Amino acid sequence: MKIIKNLKGKWGRHGFETLYVIVGILVAFSLDDWNENRKAQNTEISILNELINGLTMDSSTLNYNIDKHNQAIQSCEIVLKALNELEEYNDSLAFHFAAVHYYTVFASTRGAYESIKSMGFESISNKSLRFEIIDLYDQWYSILLTNQNILVEDIHELKRNFHQDHFDKFLVVIPQDPWYGGEMIPVDFKQLKFNQQYKYHIRSLHAGQSHYNAINRVLANKVDSLIISCQKEVKRLE
Repeated sequence: MKIIKNLKGKWGRHGFETLYVIVGILVAFSLDDWNENRKAQNTEISILNELINGLTMDSSTLNYNIDKHNQAIQSCEIVLKALNELEEYNDSLAFHFAAVHYYTVFASTRGAYESIKSMGFESISNKSLRFEIIDLYDQWYSILLTNQNILVEDIHELKRNFHQDHFDKFLVVIPQDPWYGGEMIPVDFKQLKFNQQYKYHIRSLHAGQSHYNAINRVLANKVDSLIISCQKEVKRLE
């Protein structure tokens, strides 16, 4: 109160009223800035939570795909061993002749990422998190897609140009899993044992499946790491 009285005495009534108005304006601007910042934070929290949900779905898909490609890799090894060691055909091989061709199609859940792009990447205030998000979606997802296409093309090339002459039955889908299963039964197992072209194809599939699955595992780790980073950022913003 003493300070206010001194100001009144120094500036007079009109000067003090002017100061009061200026202070009020500054406080109003500060409140507006705080409100705008809080709105931006709430928007960022919302989009990060959407991103977490999408990444969680991607993580589940990747882990499912890893399991399927592990099955294909194992079947490649069983087929090669049978061709090199077995004298007679074994009925259990029909499943593995088919399973070497397993492939998965990964489509990321990109809704939240596309929203971030449309809003501007600056909507993610944490620079390191921003770069981590961009690196995953624009680089690693593209790497996975490129290698996915290579593997799928190799598998279809084998189906088109080899199997029709060497197998009676190809990938009859089983009811329990509409995406995977079935059997392939060779026309002449003994002849297939000495077919170097077929052995090359299986070794090539084994390498392709292994390489592709290594990328799946790297990507799964990156997705899980980004989920944790987003959760930490949400907690900080809240």
